[in-house]
Amino acid sequence: MNEIKHYLSDDDKNLSDKIKIELLKTLLLDRTREKADGEVNEDIDADKPKPDELKNNIIWATTERGNIPITIDDIKANLIVPRYKKDREYQKKRTRERAEIFTPREVCEIQNDTIDAQFSSRENWTDYIKRKVLEITCGEAPYLVSRYDVVTGEPIDIEKRVGLLDRKLKLISEETKTYLDFKNQTKCALKSIYGYEFQGDSLFLARQNVFDTIVDYYVEKFNKFPDEDFLTEVVKIISWNLWQMDGLTYALPYTVKPAKKPVKGRKQNPKQMAFFDSDEKDGYCQIKDWDKNEKIEPFKSSLSEG
Repeated sequence: MNEIKHYLSDDDKNLSDKIKIELLKTLLLDRTREKADGEVNEDIDADKPKPDELKNNIIWATTERGNIPITIDDIKANLIVPRYKKDREYQKKRTRERAEIFTPREVCEIQNDTIDAQFSSRENWTDYIKRKVLEITCGEAPYLVSRYDVVTGEPIDIEKRVGLLDRKLKLISEETKTYLDFKNQTKCALKSIYGYEFQGDSLFLARQNVFDTIVDYYVEKFNKFPDEDFLTEVVKIISWNLWQMDGLTYALPYTVKPAKKPVKGRKQNPKQMAFFDSDEKDGYCQIKDWDKNEKIEPFKSSLSEG
């Protein structure tokens, strides 16, 4: 089986080691743990001291490693591997304990086709690029990008990829002519895709897959590697748009207890999660509303009205 290429690995020579480290640092950031970019939020996990440089990192949130931050050393030691490389018994364990499963490419394609079918054929292509999509409990983000089959690990050629971001990038490749147009539209597309995940190792893989996908399409179109400034912007957007969250509490793992189960016989008010509807901040997970260029808590009304 062909190995999947990762542009921030030690083996890849397109970037200097120094630049790789800086990009990886950003891919490991948890933006909710910041009061402002780069400033530690001391109120979160205050009883669990960590080295200052790790306090803003995403955490493992696995049954084995719990609240421990993920580090660049963990990545370099190959402690983070995709599900298909994990031992079969460990896969089953994560399914039992975290309900972790992965969706085959064919199923992602059918469901993504259904989403795309809702878009008007008369829609301007730039409007399509801007349409917001969210992959809940995203794992390695197979609905957003499909660099490889998450079940078998087989690499997937660009023309056969079916992710929602893949579709936007293919359209951008067709419609743009210059480096600048391609980069601007790519950043616009990237700002439109979101995903959250509980387990930090899976979240890092999702972020890495999105980053590698952006590079894939750039290299495919221009036959050259993207510049460092562009990649720095890319990882910043990724670190905001793919975030760590407990989907039962809308907060960071282990920081808020889940709501009580519904009382039998009590009338319930089922409500779909509201996304992008509040600018209040009270300790729940925060992401970036790029249209307003401000932090928001995306599911605020779901908490108050659900």
